[in-house]
Amino acid sequence: MNGPRNDRTRRSGGAASKRSAPTGRFLLLLCVLGLGLLVVAGQLVRIQVIDGPVYAAKAADQRTREITLSPQRGFILDREGEVLAETVPARTVYAVPSVIVDKEGAAQAIASTLGGDAEEYLARLERGGTYQYIARKADPTRAAALEALGISGLGFHDDSRRVYPSNELACQVLGFVGVDDTGLSGLELYYDDLLAGEPGLLIGERDREGRPIPGGVAFEEEAIDGVDIVLTIDKDIQYHAQVVLAETVEEWGAAAGSVVVLDPTDGAILAMASVPAFNPNRFGEADQAAYRNRSIVDTYEPGSTIKSLTAAAVIDEGLYEPESMFELPPTITVGGRTIKEAHPRPTVTWSLTDIVTNSSNVGAVKLGQALGKEGLYEYFARFGLTEKTGVDYPGEVRGSLPPVEQWSASSIATVPFGQGISMTPLQLARALSAIANGGELVTPHFLKDVPDAPGMTLVWPKERAISEDAAARTRDVMADVVTEGTGAAAAVPGYRVAGKTGTAQKARTDGRPGYAQGKYVASFSGFLPAEDPRVLVIVTVDEPTKSIYGGTVAAPAFARIAGFAVEHLKIPPTSPVTGVSQPEQE
Repeated sequence: MNGPRNDRTRRSGGAASKRSAPTGRFLLLLCVLGLGLLVVAGQLVRIQVIDGPVYAAKAADQRTREITLSPQRGFILDREGEVLAETVPARTVYAVPSVIVDKEGAAQAIASTLGGDAEEYLARLERGGTYQYIARKADPTRAAALEALGISGLGFHDDSRRVYPSNELACQVLGFVGVDDTGLSGLELYYDDLLAGEPGLLIGERDREGRPIPGGVAFEEEAIDGVDIVLTIDKDIQYHAQVVLAETVEEWGAAAGSVVVLDPTDGAILAMASVPAFNPNRFGEADQAAYRNRSIVDTYEPGSTIKSLTAAAVIDEGLYEPESMFELPPTITVGGRTIKEAHPRPTVTWSLTDIVTNSSNVGAVKLGQALGKEGLYEYFARFGLTEKTGVDYPGEVRGSLPPVEQWSASSIATVPFGQGISMTPLQLARALSAIANGGELVTPHFLKDVPDAPGMTLVWPKERAISEDAAARTRDVMADVVTEGTGAAAAVPGYRVAGKTGTAQKARTDGRPGYAQGKYVASFSGFLPAEDPRVLVIVTVDEPTKSIYGGTVAAPAFARIAGFAVEHLKIPPTSPVTGVSQPEQE
């Protein structure tokens, strides 16, 4: 009996074993499934949580586009409200190369409507990517013609571009802007903060071809337009100055030239011209030398022009009067250097006025010696020759007037007639303004007004250089230069002109001391009417080849420019001016 029970027991145990096997596989399957779910869940956490921002950014990049909204750049106007620089509508054309099927055909269509080289456009289209500039600041009419062709993958948005309607007029003064409407030179650069405004931002949704999705703007911040500025420049005087200067440079076979026209009473610059010039609408085509505003960034030894300042200094110091007499030998030796006149002469007895009128180097040495090194340096510093003028223009340089401890033994002889020192034409204009306006050193400036900023106060400082009496007497001395001396060709009918000729050697540029053989700067500096000066003009002609004398080369240009300016400004004539028929040479 025990045997059969044991048998059943074994059978029963075998059946139980068979039932447990499916249960084990089921548990294993559950474990595998659970592990798989954990892996999936982990991946979801990684994708949605850890890498979520990355994928979100990619998605946003695929469907959105950030576009900078350019503000309208402020206009630049002359003193009478005439437009010198303006902003006009334009269109920017871009492409989504991956969408354009016929790239060669698209390139040809772009070239035929916008202009340019089809091969260059094709190269851009073949670069691939989701965005390529085709043309920035394109002409709206041409862009509209291209848009009308309906080429899939080309996009368009509104833009603006800078235009200088008078082309070369005041080109160095105005400067120019880059493709992003940022000022790169001239007043466009100096007043960029006022003119540029603040750009806006548009984040818009786009389809796969780069086309805006209606109502799909995610973010928009409007641009803030720049403000207009009004300059002291007079468009008509500026034009006349440029024409006369260009003709003068060509007539005398010169390398370059410059003109400054300002109101000596307050330093307002009415015109400033340089030759060679350029067209700021196509500034990339110009030689960079044409960008130079030579009146502000170029220095030169002024030569005889400085004798006006030397004379003013001795008069203000009370050492001499215009009528004071001097015995002047043919030459004078100081510190081992012999100073001669431009043309040989015998011993003469001349007044201080005669010294300036006849542009005597020996006489200027006598005046400088009377002042002494310290006195001469002090007065030239008062006239602003040791500092920049403070003009509102980028890149201004100043000339060189070494401190007296650096002077050589002969410097007291050469400095009084303009050798061994240098300055910019604008520094000279500022110095002479103190003689013209009664003794005050002004701050030359271009900005006259900012109409859209009524709270802005413009202050152009003045400081006294010499007494009003000394300035008046020096004006009389300078007037004789035109009526009786080397500046006869600077006479303006109906006005009493005060001025001074200059014929200066150019210093060597090869690092060696001394002067370049045969290279000169011819100049004339003056103002009118001499009794109450309202217009001051500096004309410099660099390296003339057909004559070197300021009275011959630069004085006639002064007369043409100054004569036009007083007539244009309706400054009434004073008294007839008579002078010798031909200018004397220095």
